[in-house]
Amino acid sequence: MAETRFQKTPFHYLQYLALKAFCVLFALLPYRFSVWAARTLMRGTTVFFPNRFRRMEYDIARAFPEKSAQEVHQIAVNSWSNMGTILAEFIQLTHMSREQFKKHCRIVGLEKIQQAQGTTGGIIHIGHFTNWEAFGLAASVYGMDKAVLAQRVDNPYIDDETNRLRNIFGGRTFYSNHEDQPFFACMRWLKRKRLLGILIDQNAGSSEVWIPFMGRTAAFSPITALLAIRMQVPVFPVQVRREQDGKLVCYVLDPLTPPAEYTPATTRAFTKKLAEFYEACLREDPASWLWAHNRWKREAEGEKYLQGHPEERVK
Repeated sequence: MAETRFQKTPFHYLQYLALKAFCVLFALLPYRFSVWAARTLMRGTTVFFPNRFRRMEYDIARAFPEKSAQEVHQIAVNSWSNMGTILAEFIQLTHMSREQFKKHCRIVGLEKIQQAQGTTGGIIHIGHFTNWEAFGLAASVYGMDKAVLAQRVDNPYIDDETNRLRNIFGGRTFYSNHEDQPFFACMRWLKRKRLLGILIDQNAGSSEVWIPFMGRTAAFSPITALLAIRMQVPVFPVQVRREQDGKLVCYVLDPLTPPAEYTPATTRAFTKKLAEFYEACLREDPASWLWAHNRWKREAEGEKYLQGHPEERVK
């Protein structure tokens, strides 16, 4: 990857200053008011991104053909508004003490990953639902020695600030798109019996693991399955829910055991199993997912590939 993509520019710095001012303002507001304000402001920005919003509605309609146009539109609006909620919650939570944080965000099933830390290690399997960043913060607040595998954003100032806040209570970040051999860095981390968080419910920019997702072919990164199989560590699915009072609850579910043997077929099958977890969450609460991702960006490419390699089609 060309280093020029992540070079600092004056425009990047202006973007960073604007975001920093926004964060300072929202950190000073009362928690509930800041969340309401950010959600309301974000809802109004749909007019500035009409093409993206229409694509969201198209993807939702494809995923839920039984829903009316009005229902599809409301899911898209709520999903878009949730991005504002995530930002406000993230700003507020990163400016709290650990004691204050625990009043707003808790983990159910914490003992499952506590048992894995220092014994087997494990991978935290979480998707872009509700507020995934809150769980990353909560894991550190509640004593977990974790790292996350993330994608670096193009603006290096904003990326540095996001990474600082993401690890403000502890932890570290590996970059999948800007780090030498991130796979092996993750392997070394897991070898030390630690916890690694990975999101794989976004379009893989370069992948030949084509998995059906919500009835359509999607490009999935196989890294979670590869690491779990190679290192023989459990994978802990996590769901984050927002209660009526605005508090966040993170549920750690029972671990998934990877196949004992590594082959391309077992990797694809385990990736499919992990994708099915996201699919179940999405069907249960579609508005909680980040539909703004162009999840099926490579659908046509995937179908063309599978036509030439039918043995790799996972059902």
